[in-house]
Amino acid sequence: MTGIPDDLAALIGRPQFAQVSDGAVEAGAIRLFAAAVQDGTPAYWADDPAVVFAPPALLSAWNRPVMWHPGGDVGTSGLALHFLVKDRLGLPRAIVAEMESEAAAPIRPGVRVRSEQILVDLGEPCTTRLGDGRYWTIRVEYRCAGDDTLFGAETLRFFGYGAESAA
Repeated sequence: MTGIPDDLAALIGRPQFAQVSDGAVEAGAIRLFAAAVQDGTPAYWADDPAVVFAPPALLSAWNRPVMWHPGGDVGTSGLALHFLVKDRLGLPRAIVAEMESEAAAPIRPGVRVRSEQILVDLGEPCTTRLGDGRYWTIRVEYRCAGDDTLFGAETLRFFGYGAESAA
C-alpha cells in the first residue's frame, strides 16, 4: 500500500476503541424511537421483556458517546478510528461513500452493548471529483457485553481528501 504509515497499516483487521454502553438497553428508549418514527411493530411495544427487541435502526444508539458530562470533559468521537485514519493520512475532509448495516441477533432490554471499530482496508491514492484522496473501510461490530453475541455491524466506506499541497 502506497504511502501508508506502518502504525496505521498495522491496525488493519485489529479491533480498536472498544466501548461498553453506559447502561442497559431500555424498553422505554425502544418505545420512544418507535413512537418518533410511528412504527407499530408489536415487538417494540410488548410488555413482556422476553418479546421486546430494539429496531435495527437503533444498532449504534447504545454506544454513542456522551459528548458532555458534569466536570466539562468531552467524550471521545463516536468513530474515533475514522478520525485517526484521517489525521494519520493528512486528509482533513471525508465523506461516507457507502454504508451497510447487518442485523445478526435481536437486542433486548437489560443487555449492555459493546462496540469495536475495525479498519478493514485502506485503498490506494486516487482522484475523484472531490480531489486527490483515498478510500478506507471501517466495520463497527456491536456485541453483547455479557456473552459476546454479535447483534450486528455497520460497515462504512469513506473517501478522505483535501490534503494541503506542498506549494
